[in-house]
Amino acid sequence: MAKGKITIEDVAREAGVSITTVSRYLNQDYGAMRAETRQRIQAVIEQLGYQPNKFAQGLKRNRSRTVAVVVVNMGYPFCVGVIRSLSDALHHAGYSLLVAETGGDKNREAHILQNLRAQSVDGLVIQTNGENQSLLTELAAAIPVVLIDRQFDMPGVVNIVTNNAEASEQLTRHLFAAGYTRVLYVTETLRQVSTRIDRLRGYEAACVAAHRTPWVVWMDKANPDSLRGVVDEILSARAQQPLAVYTANGLIMLELYPRLRSLPLSVPDELGIATFDQPDWAQVATPPLTCVRQPTEQIGQSAAETLLKLLRKKSDTRSLREKRVVLPSQLIPGGSTERNVVSGA
Repeated sequence: MAKGKITIEDVAREAGVSITTVSRYLNQDYGAMRAETRQRIQAVIEQLGYQPNKFAQGLKRNRSRTVAVVVVNMGYPFCVGVIRSLSDALHHAGYSLLVAETGGDKNREAHILQNLRAQSVDGLVIQTNGENQSLLTELAAAIPVVLIDRQFDMPGVVNIVTNNAEASEQLTRHLFAAGYTRVLYVTETLRQVSTRIDRLRGYEAACVAAHRTPWVVWMDKANPDSLRGVVDEILSARAQQPLAVYTANGLIMLELYPRLRSLPLSVPDELGIATFDQPDWAQVATPPLTCVRQPTEQIGQSAAETLLKLLRKKSDTRSLREKRVVLPSQLIPGGSTERNVVSGA
């Protein structure tokens, strides 16, 4: 293993102790730590050539009463709702909020996380693609870290997510129950993003329950050819109408919606339109858009409450950090799938 890739996880594993214990050693917070344990950790550090993360050490020692929130897209309604709720809750507790955006780029995310050491943040809330797990694990050994929206199994973090698979299945069942013969599911490449994986899983489960063959198209929002490919799929299946199009998130729907409305198919009788997420324009569309509303206010509140409990040390840190919080989303039926003739699926 190259020196540059040695992490606090590697040290903890080789020394046979927890990441928290290694972090305490690095911060000279020995407490009741036995001399033998300290000697073993030091020996492993020297053997592996581990370079302590000064970022994490600095955060451990100083309190700035500032929390950082890092999201993929600050203009996305989901992120806006979470940030606003998180800011309100932390403000009442006397904390300020530092906001950053990654654009979904792992290098940009890593750069932002490294630069946070200048801010001496007390806690971190992040919507991550999971490609900087070693860095996030080191941070979680020093400060409270809460992952929102996307779930990853990392030591020392709390995951706050919604019931993506269940809500996706519910929306798909709703479309079949409205009488749509086929439901086209449009999604981005899954990578390792849990929301994408779970929403596809829910869609497929509803197809199985309705004895329908899944119909999935993979889309790249930045590629016009990809958008045209979705339209071509719909046109090729016109004879099987009524059809429905269900997008995995509101950003896909934003790109696709004008093209769907330009098709020679009437909405909702011949073509249904639905999306996961509730875009801010969903209710002013004609007809209003069927969607899944995620509990952004509750996500922000839950993230704030988790951070504050850890910062105030009112809860057992280890048990709380292993916690996964799942909040329910809500199906919002709209005129875009309200057909005049309804049949069971």
